[in-house]
Amino acid sequence: MHRKDETFFGSQCMFVCDQISLKILDVNDIALQKLGYDRKGILGTKLTDFGKEVDLTKEDSISPEVLDSLDEVWNLKSSDGDHCHVQFSSHLINYKGKPAKLIVAHDIESLFAETKNVRKPVSSPIGFENFPMAEIEWNRDLKILRWSTKAEELFGWTQEEAISNKTLLRDFVHPDDLSLVRQELNSTVNNQSRTNSIVNRNFTKSGKTIYCEWYNSFLFDDEGNIVSVYSLVVDISARVEAMERSRRSMQSYRDLFDSISDAIYLINDNGEILGANEGLKLTFGYEPKDVIGNHFKMLSAPGKFDGDRLFNLRKKGKLGKRGKFEGWGRKVNGEVFPSEMLVNTGSYFGEDVLIIIERDISERKLAEEELQKREQLFSELFNMSPLGIVLLNEHSEIMMVNKGFEKIFEFTQDEIHGLELDKVIVPEEEFEHAKKLTATPNVSEEVCKRVAKSGELIDVIIYAVPILIDGKVIARYGIYVDITDRKQAEEQIISSLKEKEVLLAEIHHRVKNNLAVITGLLELQSYNTENNNAKIILRESQMRIHSIALVHEKLYQNENLSEIQIHQYIQELAGNVKDTMGIKSIPVEINYDLDEVSLVITQAIPCGLLLNEVLTNSYKHAFKGIEKGQIDINFKKKDELLLFSIKDNGVGIHHEDQERIEKSLGMKLIRTLSKQLNASMDILNGEGTEFIFKFRKEGE
Repeated sequence: MHRKDETFFGSQCMFVCDQISLKILDVNDIALQKLGYDRKGILGTKLTDFGKEVDLTKEDSISPEVLDSLDEVWNLKSSDGDHCHVQFSSHLINYKGKPAKLIVAHDIESLFAETKNVRKPVSSPIGFENFPMAEIEWNRDLKILRWSTKAEELFGWTQEEAISNKTLLRDFVHPDDLSLVRQELNSTVNNQSRTNSIVNRNFTKSGKTIYCEWYNSFLFDDEGNIVSVYSLVVDISARVEAMERSRRSMQSYRDLFDSISDAIYLINDNGEILGANEGLKLTFGYEPKDVIGNHFKMLSAPGKFDGDRLFNLRKKGKLGKRGKFEGWGRKVNGEVFPSEMLVNTGSYFGEDVLIIIERDISERKLAEEELQKREQLFSELFNMSPLGIVLLNEHSEIMMVNKGFEKIFEFTQDEIHGLELDKVIVPEEEFEHAKKLTATPNVSEEVCKRVAKSGELIDVIIYAVPILIDGKVIARYGIYVDITDRKQAEEQIISSLKEKEVLLAEIHHRVKNNLAVITGLLELQSYNTENNNAKIILRESQMRIHSIALVHEKLYQNENLSEIQIHQYIQELAGNVKDTMGIKSIPVEINYDLDEVSLVITQAIPCGLLLNEVLTNSYKHAFKGIEKGQIDINFKKKDELLLFSIKDNGVGIHHEDQERIEKSLGMKLIRTLSKQLNASMDILNGEGTEFIFKFRKEGE
């Protein structure tokens, strides 16, 4: 390199250039001296008119190490033809109220010399290409003046598109963030801040939304108005997404932490509460913020729980990673309650802590006490019950017997514990049946015999009670009731009952025979009487007595000595009346509609006498002048009443005969018998005569 003056670039040349065109607006004296031009010759020209960029790969004298360290290098010429290698650095300034660049030419001629003393330039070059952030320059109206290559890569618009688009700021800032951007800009202007930073969402040319962090530098004029803005932009979408994932993870953890209904709190070695969840409010009534920073003794009942022992156990290494304790908590209202504490060791922001999960176990304690009482009651019931009770396992082996069992079967628990029950007390002939009873999945009841230790057969009622959990039999209870005395009493009662039944049957038989004797006497009297009226009266008396005797005969023949089947009795009695009173010149048909109803003797006899009186009256008076007679006899059960009716198709009761009939013995007897039955009576007189009786069955 040829140089006229060795100190030509010994001092820095400085140029003030237009922000965009790089036209020289001002220059320092050193630059005028070194370049050899006067001020008028330089002002208005472009800096690039004094040199050009050097292709370093063609310079043989520069080492590869130096080559890798250089970015843009210019060959700057003076007016007399001398030249030198320089690098430019630029700085945004306010020049006469307008944005401009102060450009400094750095001499790097030493880098081309054969020397090991290599120094890098003191500031960055003018170029934007290799800067890691996107660089954007704006004018006072926020119109884009410069748009770096990194800005093109980040947002997708070329510099020409960005400069020509007057609405780019509105287009590539997310509409939900526009107000934030404007608010920050207004705040910067109002406070005359030279720098600020802001994070907001931006759109790329393709429509993708990205998060960007903006570092802005502002130039103001003397009146405080913005004349230029220089912005550095970096895409932080990945960082925001990572932070959002972290936030969601932390929120999920916090939600889980707070969703646990048990109280969870963290304490340091001083017993100070460092954190707590929402479950603290449910358990103690405190808000988490009210306890943080306080000693955890505020949650413990005074004198009932020594919290210091937790720390002592940890210091001695006896707490381990997890411990379980029971203590006493105190609520915000002073109420003391039993609690269960799960204590874990852990770390909270680098500090060793105890993590305590505490829950109110008042209900559990009450349930345990109640269960203990029930177990005590059951134990007393089991041991003190007069019934024999045995508990078997799933293999039907004896686990436990009570005093009642020992008393009934004479075995002690020690003698038969672990033995199979059926092989101990079941007679050989009932063994197979006993095995089925033992294996039944349902509660069963049996009356059978079992063998005591002495060999005596004992009559017992057995209740087999399986114990099921999840549908599986895990054990069985056998409950034994000694009914030996009851069996003996039943046998005595049965024997006595049989004797009484025989005696009662004999009484019915003798009553029937005595009534037959009376009927026979009346028959003999009738033969010895020549008065027809007397004969008629005697015959009617015979029939009445026969209806009573027939009841006793039915009772004697029946297994049940207290009731007779009324439908059988009515048919037989009606047949007897027909045979006795039947009118040979007129055929009479009897129709029956009878339910199978049983009546006690006190209702059967009045029903028989009523039937006898009504049928006798029909045969005597109803069928005069009729070619064929018909009688309908019904005995039906209607709801809660019994309906007994006798109807004929005779001539009916004439009006002039009603008074005479009402005074007759037969009608008086019918009304008396109806009262004995507590029956209602209706007499229908039309096409024949119908007697209707309604009454309740005795005992219902």
